[in-house]
Amino acid sequence: MNLLIKTGAMLLVCVCFIVSNSSAQSSNLKIVFIRHAEKPVKGDNLTCQGVNRSLKLPAVIKAKFGVPAYLFVPAMGLGEATKHSRMFQTIVPLAAKYNLTINSSRQEKDSLGIAADLKSRAGTTLVIWEHNNIVPIVRALGVKETGLKWPDDDYDSIWVVTFKNGIATISFDKENIYPSADCSF
Repeated sequence: MNLLIKTGAMLLVCVCFIVSNSSAQSSNLKIVFIRHAEKPVKGDNLTCQGVNRSLKLPAVIKAKFGVPAYLFVPAMGLGEATKHSRMFQTIVPLAAKYNLTINSSRQEKDSLGIAADLKSRAGTTLVIWEHNNIVPIVRALGVKETGLKWPDDDYDSIWVVTFKNGIATISFDKENIYPSADCSF
């Protein structure tokens, strides 16, 4: 009987330790969302203005959030249409500057899958996504705020999801980047 009580007490201590560590991890989790940079009316790549924005992003992201631990873009796929390449192109300068891996394992509309993947991380994660599919990811993370919409002409917003006591909250920021439309490169 004494052994049973000691075993039960040890099990309780282990469970409490695991629970406290998992909530500490989620309180450390910060998920930063941006959309791809400026795009042309037709075509799959960035415009010169978009490339210029992407070149300024490393300084902005580092100043606001530090160097992220993880980068996510949608899977680009293969074939004649590669509209997801814009997200990849947007973040390449940051990835190159800080030698970061770009995770492209999730499909653009797999909001539940990417949300689960993001929740399993710790630290700061930067997600570069198609703007119409950011809201479903934010919802899948547990954000309850109503009226969330990313305007079609907004390339400058930053949405930040954090967790306190397991509750997802969202805040908003701006890149404050005003890129030239010239192709000076």
